[in-house]
Amino acid sequence: MYELLLENISPYGICTAAGFVAAVAVVVLLAWRRRALSFEFLALSIIAIIGTFLGAHIMYFIVGLPEFIEYCHSGSIINMDTFLDAVFSYSSGLVFYGGLLGALASLAIACQSSRFTVNMRSELNNFCVAFPLFHAFGRIGCALNGCCYGIEYHGLFAIHYTEDHIRGSVNADIADFPRFPIQPLEAAIELIIFAVLLFIYLKYKDRYSITCIYLLLYSTVRFFDEFLRGDTVRGIWGPFSTSQWISLIIFCSVTVYLLIRRRKKLQTI
Repeated sequence: MYELLLENISPYGICTAAGFVAAVAVVVLLAWRRRALSFEFLALSIIAIIGTFLGAHIMYFIVGLPEFIEYCHSGSIINMDTFLDAVFSYSSGLVFYGGLLGALASLAIACQSSRFTVNMRSELNNFCVAFPLFHAFGRIGCALNGCCYGIEYHGLFAIHYTEDHIRGSVNADIADFPRFPIQPLEAAIELIIFAVLLFIYLKYKDRYSITCIYLLLYSTVRFFDEFLRGDTVRGIWGPFSTSQWISLIIFCSVTVYLLIRRRKKLQTI
């Protein structure tokens, strides 16, 4: 039984599970600290988890949409069963940005519902503190799994993957040469962001929007570290990758939102 588990559970899965447990522990402790542990908190946690996984799978499908359309035009789709198999296959992966946006959207919608009496900003702040911690574990899993690998690099801390990490078109060239350790680097940055957000949350409570701070910090980091990525599975649209376009949209949207909110605040003074 033990050997069967080892064969079917990847390092990425183990790291993701560990990150999930760590993130949930942080969210629960922060909620307990502000005496917000309740049925509503449990319901919101479940909604956030569902939104995370649905969003991550949907975004993965969107990233691979050109390949999915090409596959459909190849004549391989002959009935509804083969179509559903293709949809499942092209949405089987996870994209962090999709999970993040799915969680935030589901929480925001739920908090606006008449079924909940919680403060949306406070709840989003509470959950957003844990996102970078969860992602840090996930990036360590990426490094062990061999996905999301870096560009060719022969310097300090270079990672040279073996042929065991080659899995078809996803990372067929991963072992050709040493790679930049982009996954460990992003994991370290995520831990720094987590520490910064936790400090702000504990010191200022809901004085500042942790959600906006996190989105601005991470979108900036993600935009620039994508230049150090060497895999093409993430999708390239013009000069930038899918994640870079999303980063630009998020950064600009949050900036505009903060400017509008600041202008309205000044007008009421």
